[in-house]
Amino acid sequence: MQKLLTLGQAVKKIHKHDFSSSYFLYGNDIFMQDFFINQFKKINTDYESYLYYLGYDQQETVFNELSNTSLFNSNKIIIIKNINKFSVKAKKELIDYINQTETNHHIILVKNNYDSRSKFIDSIIKNSVAIDVRTPFENQMLEWIKYFTKIEKINIGSNEIKNYIDSYGNNIGNVMNYIRIDFLSNSYSNIDSNRSYHLWHFQDSIAKKNLNKSLDIYESITINGNSINLILIYLFNLFHAIYLHSYYKSNVSKSYNFTINKIIQSRINTYSFKYTQNEIENIILEINTIDLQSKTVNINMKNRMLCLINNICTTYYDR
Repeated sequence: MQKLLTLGQAVKKIHKHDFSSSYFLYGNDIFMQDFFINQFKKINTDYESYLYYLGYDQQETVFNELSNTSLFNSNKIIIIKNINKFSVKAKKELIDYINQTETNHHIILVKNNYDSRSKFIDSIIKNSVAIDVRTPFENQMLEWIKYFTKIEKINIGSNEIKNYIDSYGNNIGNVMNYIRIDFLSNSYSNIDSNRSYHLWHFQDSIAKKNLNKSLDIYESITINGNSINLILIYLFNLFHAIYLHSYYKSNVSKSYNFTINKIIQSRINTYSFKYTQNEIENIILEINTIDLQSKTVNINMKNRMLCLINNICTTYYDR
C-alpha cells in the first residue's frame, strides 16, 4: 500500500511547485485539511476554486464540473468532501477520472474517517497524492501549533502552548481557536469605541466574513450597551434570511422583520454566495446553542462570542 505523505511533506512539495492532478486528504483534523487547501489556493492564484459537499451537492453536479471544458481553458481546483456519498457507479467514474494523465484541473478529495477503509479508498490512495491529516500526537502537536501561531503572528511561548494542548488538545482546530480567542481578546481590549456602529454594521461585516472588522464592531456595539442575546437574535435572523434566499428561491422578503433592514436585504444575494447550505445550518445551530447557554450555563460569554465570530469568518462551520 502506498505510504501517505505527512502534511509537512505535502506542503513542501507544493511550495516547490511539485504538483499532482489529484490529492486525497485522509484524516479527521479539519484545521489541517483547510490548511493544505488554503496553501494550495494561495500558490495557484490563477485557478478557479469550487467546493462540493456530497449529500448536499448532487454527484451529477460534481461530474459536470469535472468534465466541463471552458472555452478559455480555465484551470480549476475542485474540492470534494464526504466522498463516501458517491454511488458505486460514481466511485468508479471518479477513479477513472483521477487516472487521467491529461487534465487542467486539480482535484482534492477529503475523507474524515481514517479508520474506514475500502477498495474505493485504497484505489484513491494508489492513484493520487494521499496526505495524512489525522490529529497529531501530543508531542507533534506542539510543533504544529508553534508553526501555525508563527504564521498567524501570534506571540506565544511553548509553555503556554502546552497548557492549551492539555486543556483543549483533542484536535488542532480546538487549540488554535482558544489561542486566537485569548489573543484577539487582548488585541481588542483597548479598542477606540468613539466610532458609532449599529447592529446592521455587524451583520454586514460578519456576512462578508470580514474577521477584523467584525471583531472591531462587536467590541464597539457591546461597549455601547447591546446585549449578547440581542446580538444573537440579529445573527440568527441574518443567517435565516440567507438560508431562505439560497434554498427557497421564492420571495422571502415577507419573512424579514426589524432586524433585517433595507441595506441588509439588498445584500442578501451577495452574502449567499459565501456560504454552503451545510455551513449555514451549522451556524444557525451554533447560534441557538450559545443563546441557550447564555440563559442556562455559567460560562465566559465574551470568549464564546469571539469564538463564534472567528469560526464564521474563517469558514470553520463548512464541515
